[in-house]
Amino acid sequence: MRDVEAPSLADPEAALRDRAAPEPSTTATLFGYGFHVGTASAIVTAVAARRSDGPRTIVTANVDHVVQLAEDADFRGAYARAAARTLDGMPLVWLARVASGRPAERITGHDLLACVLADPPPYARRVFFVAARQDVADTLTTRLQAAGLPDGAVASAVPPFGFEDDASYGSALAERIRAHGTTLLVMGVGAPKSEVWVDRQGRALGNPVVFCVGDALSVAAGCLPRAPWLMQRLGLEWVFRFLCAPRRLFRRYFIESWRFIGIAMRDRVSGRRD
Repeated sequence: MRDVEAPSLADPEAALRDRAAPEPSTTATLFGYGFHVGTASAIVTAVAARRSDGPRTIVTANVDHVVQLAEDADFRGAYARAAARTLDGMPLVWLARVASGRPAERITGHDLLACVLADPPPYARRVFFVAARQDVADTLTTRLQAAGLPDGAVASAVPPFGFEDDASYGSALAERIRAHGTTLLVMGVGAPKSEVWVDRQGRALGNPVVFCVGDALSVAAGCLPRAPWLMQRLGLEWVFRFLCAPRRLFRRYFIESWRFIGIAMRDRVSGRRD
């Protein structure tokens, strides 16, 4: 699949600004998508500088995403139209290094959030959290206000289970986000629902930068722990997450994830033929 470019603009000066805006560099093509490297800050800054009349979504790919992409056409469409894709899971980082012969670093939802929580940049002047828990949204709202954002600059919603398939609720939530003047939308309700919902709503949301970060939102709020640094570096963060929620994650890690091996092998063989 090809990376999707931002829409062309009738305003020639705006078009010049678009051409001058920095673009995240692409280091490798995996599973038909281009993945970006560099620092999280550089990638987000480049995406924020890109003009668009719809959301500019950044997705963070892991093994579970790759498995779901193989069977979910809506998820594939959301990935194809994302403004940037980063390598979250370490197996994907290792594959990218082999495929490209160049360095590739892991950039997670935690890294994206770190770009805005301590010192909100201009693209985060009005933030909207779509969270799984209200206490998570409230904690991060307080944190951003302490970092300098005024009252009313941060809003949030905790959607009900199945909201992604509720057209009426989805339209109302999208209108609320747009009316808020959201410049940064942070989706913390898991994949693929976050990515697919944003892609379906499109222009109804306005044109915010969008982070799809899943449980990283709860970790940033201090409501969930994160694996120790060494486990992260060794690609064992999934073990820590499984131990924290074994019943929820058993099927994902011990049944569904085995499909990734076959998908990766087919992709590698296909890459050698091209």
